[in-house]
Amino acid sequence: MRIGIISDTHLGDAGSKLVRDGVAPEDYRTIPAFKALCDALNPGGKDPVDFLVLNGDTLDFSINSFEESCAAARPFFQALVQPGINLAKHIIVIPGNHDKQLWDAVEWERHITMKMHKHEPPEAFTRTQPGVIRYPDGGLSLPGVSRRPDGTYGGLFLEGLFDQQGPSVPIAAVYPNLYIETPNDVYMVTHGHMLEAAWVLLSEQIGDYVRPGQSLGLHELEEFNIPLTAAVCSGVGGAGDVTKLFYAIQVEAKNKQNATLARVLDHVLPKVDKMVQLWWGIEWLDNLGIRLLRKRVLKMALGAGSSRYDSQFFRHEEVQQRFATFYRAAVAQATGTSGLDLRPPNKIIFGHTHEPIPQSRPMKVRVKDLPGTELVAPGVDELALFNTGGWLPETGASAEVFLFDDEGNLTSRSVTEG
Repeated sequence: MRIGIISDTHLGDAGSKLVRDGVAPEDYRTIPAFKALCDALNPGGKDPVDFLVLNGDTLDFSINSFEESCAAARPFFQALVQPGINLAKHIIVIPGNHDKQLWDAVEWERHITMKMHKHEPPEAFTRTQPGVIRYPDGGLSLPGVSRRPDGTYGGLFLEGLFDQQGPSVPIAAVYPNLYIETPNDVYMVTHGHMLEAAWVLLSEQIGDYVRPGQSLGLHELEEFNIPLTAAVCSGVGGAGDVTKLFYAIQVEAKNKQNATLARVLDHVLPKVDKMVQLWWGIEWLDNLGIRLLRKRVLKMALGAGSSRYDSQFFRHEEVQQRFATFYRAAVAQATGTSGLDLRPPNKIIFGHTHEPIPQSRPMKVRVKDLPGTELVAPGVDELALFNTGGWLPETGASAEVFLFDDEGNLTSRSVTEG
């Protein structure tokens, strides 16, 4: 059994190294970097990996509508199964922050749409779905999910990205974690966006109020934050002309510019000023507050940081705090009453930052430096962190392709050229 892992292909972003577009949607096509990816996983197209894991941000809905991103993704998925490429027998998708809508769509399909088609009442969303692959037995296990008659998982709408008349492979979705148990280690494959403030802000601020004295599990980390996460990243891509405006602001911010944002503020803030009616004698306080707000927002835009291309992301103090919370919840899922019956994960494969951390040079994190984890992960003194890098070109950083061989040994290969 062989497993390949990549992430952050960002299909739908004009900068993706794997797909380019032309005049019309049908002009989307794979480009040379795609061949470099295939050569890293399956040289010659004769030995497809058993599982290709797409570890988040496979599609990019933060800057594109669902239909546009799917149009960009279609040639990528169709090429995976072409003769001479034949890259994978099964695909496992782990949604990230830029394609979280994929998981939302799976939840709706599984618990609402399919149930109501059968005239059955809808079910509550599961919010999370772990996946487990064990060596040497092989195979993917999705607790609580029915298998196909042939024993595999699949049948999701994502399989519609393949050519209707051509070959396809089953696609399974897990969120946010896939666990791979080898004879010596337990790997956790997860995108990493839950270490960002925007994705856990509400659980951090009011989680202890709604669940006093209780530790939050992965279910709660996902569910409690929905009011905010539904509005960020993947939600922005469906806003039509507003999406284009936000994208322009985002591009300028990356280049330390804010001209478009300044024009938007100059348009919006006078309307806000009119909404805030104060006694005429202190109206100047209102005007001063608006001016200070404008200045502050523009300054924040110029100095805004991002986890993307931050090689020290996992070293930041605030990230370490979220890392501890997330790791405790993941250990509880892996070892607790969920039926996974795993040891605590001691190695983690992330994406998200686009900064590769190869198998040969893992980032080491002491468990005792993660508050509260010593008691939940007995026997694990140190975590080894790896990262898949990404397929966007801004900094020239490479992508890292990870591969488990038939014995469960992990290697990785840097893919820099296309």
